Amino acid sequence: MFTFVNMSITNRIQELIEEKNLSKSAFAKEIGIQRSSLAHFFSGRNKPSLEFFLKIKNKYPEIDLNWIISGKRNKHKARKKQNNKQIDSVLILYKDGTYKKN
Repeated sequence: MFTFVNMSITNRIQELIEEKNLSKSAFAKEIGIQRSSLAHFFSGRNKPSLEFFLKIKNKYPEIDLNWIISGKRNKHKARKKQNNKQIDSVLILYKDGTYKKN
């Protein structure tokens, strides 16, 4: 069972690395771990530690660790990103340079 979870985490870490346009070596350097530690994680030799996840969060505070670990998005953060602004008025711009406010 852990291997399946580990593979999912591995896939999400790979997705993060690709999103940041980094190599695995550059990613390891960015978060402050040995390249070999990351390689061992991807090969399944070692399990990710809490420190590993905290280093990711420290370097990339916008990353949802819940998603990386479980594959589930944090609903609170998803709601927070939504724009809750309401429209007050609309401007209609005419080609002659005039406008009308609704």
